[in-house]
Amino acid sequence: MEHQENSPPQIWMPLLLCTMVALGMIFGGKMQASGPIVEVVRYHDTLGTAVMEGKLEELIRYIDARYVDQIGRDSLVQEAISSVMGHLDPHSNYLSPSEVIRLKESREGIFTGIGVEFIIEHDTLHILRVLPDSPAEEKGLIPGDRILIVNDSVLTGPELTAQKARSILAGEQGSKVRMKIERSGTGLMDIRLRRTSIRIPSVSEGVMLDSITGYVRIHRFGANTYREFMESIEDLHKASGMKDMLIDLRGNPGGYLHEAINILSQLFSEKDRLLVYTIGRESDRREYMTSGRRFFEVNRVVVLVDENSASASEIMAGAIQDWDRGLIAGRRTFGKGLVQEQYGLRDGSAIVLTIARYYTPSGRSIQRDYSDVQAYERNVQDRKENGELTQGSPKMSADAKIYSTYNGRSVYGGGGINPDVFIPYNTTLDRPELQKIIDLVPSFQLLEIHNNKAGPSQIKDLEAVWKRFDQWVKTNDKTLGQTLNDSMFASVVRTEVLKQVAHYVGGESEETSFNASRDPEIQEALRLFHEKGVFEKLL
Repeated sequence: MEHQENSPPQIWMPLLLCTMVALGMIFGGKMQASGPIVEVVRYHDTLGTAVMEGKLEELIRYIDARYVDQIGRDSLVQEAISSVMGHLDPHSNYLSPSEVIRLKESREGIFTGIGVEFIIEHDTLHILRVLPDSPAEEKGLIPGDRILIVNDSVLTGPELTAQKARSILAGEQGSKVRMKIERSGTGLMDIRLRRTSIRIPSVSEGVMLDSITGYVRIHRFGANTYREFMESIEDLHKASGMKDMLIDLRGNPGGYLHEAINILSQLFSEKDRLLVYTIGRESDRREYMTSGRRFFEVNRVVVLVDENSASASEIMAGAIQDWDRGLIAGRRTFGKGLVQEQYGLRDGSAIVLTIARYYTPSGRSIQRDYSDVQAYERNVQDRKENGELTQGSPKMSADAKIYSTYNGRSVYGGGGINPDVFIPYNTTLDRPELQKIIDLVPSFQLLEIHNNKAGPSQIKDLEAVWKRFDQWVKTNDKTLGQTLNDSMFASVVRTEVLKQVAHYVGGESEETSFNASRDPEIQEALRLFHEKGVFEKLL
């Protein structure tokens, strides 16, 4: 075979391309090490003689440099990002740097501060509750204390808002805080402390509803949810002999999938039982199975859901329903079955991008149709108006796709998880007067503090607390007071008011205990354990 000699261009062209590939691997590796980065792509010609930026970057550069009116480059970029994200699904979003921080705090259940809940009354910040094991508790702050100055910031005056107060009280972990406090009967005090990380649990403390039924509420699936769940049921098992379990997922927006999978594994004794799977445009089917390592035996299970239970909550409810492991009670869930991943950008912002869809073990898609974004966003309101939340889901059309549970029951996909047992929504909760009255509770609790009636004594005599509140409202707002003459409305108000009072007195623990004995939906779900033959009949 005749040997052909390479000409100079044939020699240096491959070398140039190899060099470019090597540099790309080096810089790409460095970028990947700090997390996924999304940026405008730059294109290079093979000779390296011209550089052409992406069209979007080029367009913004021309407008910024030549447009007749002054338009900030940052605002142009922000508008471009919003426009692009607006063409995707409702759950793909752009997050500003501050939103990234808030989302991280929410997922991890941690915020940095001094550890107080407060109210702004008469242009002054008053402490309503001091969180346990917080810097505020360590330094002896108590409900009723007035915070006047934090470092160089004055926390009094007509311009003081709750948002401003929170931003001043928050800060970096370990940062020093100098405070001037005013306390009734004591006067002014100077307090020095350091801000610290304060954990907000994602799982309520476990409560026994009867001699064998335990209750746990999961508020969200955060970074520590599985551990908190296990701690709750361990206490119920060892101390109270729990055998059955009511898991409350109402209002749970979802979160980390692996936390939900770990909890589900504690409800199934079998190993490698399919719990959920995902499929993406560029990814193969990925399956999530039970571990087969169950630490506590749980017999019957009821999961309580509502129209605001979403994502990981629906995965959990769907797996339990598909395998006939327990009963789902409440109302049809939100219908979010999309998988998101977060990609960090150079300035600390991020995009949350949908990459796949969730499917229950029977093959059902949880996701609602989002072709009409406005209809998608007003779905809960539409459900209220069409009667679904009070009368139950409408009958499925004849052409609706039917799936089967493990025992052969028919279930439907494409729009959330329909409960096995419907619990209607109480429309009284939507009355505007209710929220106005609830908004008065912090002021009432402050009055209770000043009158030396706050604290454990309130929990011991809730009826007396309600009578004082009822009289106080009727005295200070005759219009709202008249609504409390309606006994049915007053009954709902009473429950909501005393729930808040319980929170101020004892935090999450006391609020959970109050709900366990008085929340009508919890009581309706508990009835399923007591009614003979319900599980056998429905499953």
